[in-house]
Amino acid sequence: MSTEPRMVDVTVIETRIVPIPEPDWCVDPHDGAQYFTDLTHNGRETAATIDTRNGKVRLLAAWISQAPYLESTPELHPVVSVELDSGSYDFDVNDVHRLTAVLRARADELDELAAQALRYRGGDQ
Repeated sequence: MSTEPRMVDVTVIETRIVPIPEPDWCVDPHDGAQYFTDLTHNGRETAATIDTRNGKVRLLAAWISQAPYLESTPELHPVVSVELDSGSYDFDVNDVHRLTAVLRARADELDELAAQALRYRGGDQ
């Protein structure tokens, strides 16, 4: 893990280009103009999906994220963003067994994302 962040140029809505430090874990190309205060670093996404008799169901997605320039509550350290699907689905018995297997695997991945975020913030709570 490098100690110095790389610098990337980001075009902000105010029609200027601002060089910002880019964490090694960020995979977002920042190629669209955005408000500087909305700039967010996003890491690789992991998702929990399951194929059911009614098609693919996406249950959750998670990734390391940091929005250091927010006006009201800037994120000074990386966090884990978790997107949950709040839909209701009917599963047959075999789908439920696949569901629990996927959830167990993704629980381990979420634990690892939390551990990575903690390492990126220097180990402090």
